[in-house]
Amino acid sequence: MSHPFNGLVIGQAGRATRALLDRLLQEANTDFPTWVALVLLSDTDIPEDELTDRLATRLKVDRADAALTVTGLAEEGLTTPGATLTEQGRARFQHISDGVDSIAARLYGDLNADEKDTAGRVLALVTARAEAELAA
Repeated sequence: MSHPFNGLVIGQAGRATRALLDRLLQEANTDFPTWVALVLLSDTDIPEDELTDRLATRLKVDRADAALTVTGLAEEGLTTPGATLTEQGRARFQHISDGVDSIAARLYGDLNADEKDTAGRVLALVTARAEAELAA
């Protein structure tokens, strides 16, 4: 059976997978902005001001909203002043990351490499075009 490739199908897939992520985040007592900040900090330390800017850009929110998330990280003990992940922050990131990997394995695990590659390229292109339109 053939399925159309259009914005509706892309949106449905995005909303369904986001709902699974939101369930995982709720179980980990973590909101989406906090998760995005943990992801940004997972590879490297980022100065607090830069984290705020990157978070605002990634979440498409104003800087003040991003700053509240960054402040909340420290208040929860997930970062030290200056936005370095604490042991608790690293543990929370790893727990959620493991859950995301498990979801991905269930959803994409049986797709062959060519299907994954094609889907990745197409979705990256659609995302880049949407980002460019938003920036214009």
